[in-house]
Amino acid sequence: RPATAARARGPIAPSRPTSARARRPVPRHRATETTTLVDSSDDAPSTSAGVTNVRVRTLRDERDIPRVATLCSAVFKETAVPLPKDLAQDDLLRDVADFLETRYESAMIRDLTGITTRNLREKRRCENQTRAEYGRTRARATARELASLQRTRTSVDQLTTAQLREMRERITDEVELELDRERRAPSADHLRRSRSRQWMQLVADAVVPGGVATGLVSMPDEYEAPAPGTREIVGSATLQVCVPDAPLPPPFPTRRPYRSYLANVAVCPEARRVGVASKIIKRAERVSRLWGFTEMWLHVNVDNPGARALYEGLGYAVVGEDPPWYLDRRYLMVRKFGSRGVVVP
Repeated sequence: RPATAARARGPIAPSRPTSARARRPVPRHRATETTTLVDSSDDAPSTSAGVTNVRVRTLRDERDIPRVATLCSAVFKETAVPLPKDLAQDDLLRDVADFLETRYESAMIRDLTGITTRNLREKRRCENQTRAEYGRTRARATARELASLQRTRTSVDQLTTAQLREMRERITDEVELELDRERRAPSADHLRRSRSRQWMQLVADAVVPGGVATGLVSMPDEYEAPAPGTREIVGSATLQVCVPDAPLPPPFPTRRPYRSYLANVAVCPEARRVGVASKIIKRAERVSRLWGFTEMWLHVNVDNPGARALYEGLGYAVVGEDPPWYLDRRYLMVRKFGSRGVVVP
């Protein structure tokens, strides 16, 4: 069964299950139009010939969430151990394996869709609350300026351009001072809104000749395949603020600081070896800088040397490892912005 929450502290995000080494063929009567299987290993042969116009953007439309969930499920799904050769042709065992894989796919797609939808809606709600609070703060400052004019029996129409400019600057300064006081001594609600706003689902889309094959045995009802020749989502990653190096998972408390954390990096086989993952990571690093962080953290599976080599090539260094009792052990990696060597926090 897929994990429904990451071990890191912060907004709810799914954990990446163990990468598969081999996978069974998808039954033709239950597969999509193309039966190319998604190989979750990053050292798989490149099949990205013809991929053009790769673009990384922020997911804003909820209609794209089923496609992102399907992509991540196809890349991250956990498959059964290959059957022995003398049993591989057994129809009963194949049906049982297909049933278990279908249940796993459905659970992962459901969890990913629900988590992404919740986080996206919570981010929008907190952004609207922040805008409304800013508007109320500015309205109070403006009201105070107008009250001072009324005490002197002065109309706004009587003010010169220079006086109007000075009044606007006073209003702006007062708003900035109040916002600065909130940042210096933030309330619990302010911290909650800040954490919810610092969540972003990055997606990469491109034109893929022949389309992208999902490789899933079961497909969600809400999934709509894009029209041939149009842009398709070929990569995805989740950027959030959490505590990835916490000694214990939530809900255990920790005094370690919140950090910028990249999770669930997934690229379909048709778009690998063309720099899609690198573009997503670099976009995440730019956003992390805008959020005020000086480093970005991520996890990589111990049995995924290809992804680890990619991250090390981008300047990331291993600074930790999951305990031996974890079933899905991962390395913890970090890169300080502006550095390319080994990083020791």
